[in-house]
Amino acid sequence: MIIVIEGISAAGKTTFARQFGEGVWLPEMPVKSQRPDAGAPATEHAKFWADHNANRFKMALEIEAKHGFAICDTDPMKIHYSWCMERAGFKWPDAFATAAIEVRQRIESKQLGFADLYLVKRIEPEVARAQKDGDPARKRGNFEQHLALQPHLLTWFEALCSALPGRVSFAFPEKDSLLETIKSKAPEDDPRRFDVSVFDALVEALPT
Repeated sequence: MIIVIEGISAAGKTTFARQFGEGVWLPEMPVKSQRPDAGAPATEHAKFWADHNANRFKMALEIEAKHGFAICDTDPMKIHYSWCMERAGFKWPDAFATAAIEVRQRIESKQLGFADLYLVKRIEPEVARAQKDGDPARKRGNFEQHLALQPHLLTWFEALCSALPGRVSFAFPEKDSLLETIKSKAPEDDPRRFDVSVFDALVEALPT
């Protein structure tokens, strides 16, 4: 079972994910120094991020195979970030339309896929700011930008909810409750994990 933990910066994703232990927690992987130059073609950026995210998804599959479940600190697919940045009016070199082509190809080749459960947390801006200020050890660059992305992030996962019913919850449950959910799910191959039609339905459900 692959579980995705989502929310903006300071929403508590990492705090929630870490409580399940280092073995099953898949953190984000910093790659700032490896990114293409900002002026590189959109296709180069799209390929870079698709390859990077496919590597994270492979790691999630390996954790799942070893432990029965993986807790991903943000969605390995992560194409939502490009869409949210564009909707919020921010410049981002990984253009969504170009990124969607790369992501769709990787779903077809089973390098990227959908999770079994998405836990998405909405947080009030003042609460997020308080949590940010209470954790000086972590640098949170572009924090106000992340706040501006939140409504679009929620819209994205509402669209995913319509494309993949029953897999999106807009709250973080208690740890024991989630462990019970994991235990109650019988191990089986998920026919929708690499279903390109889910991606198509997601994109179709997004506002234009």
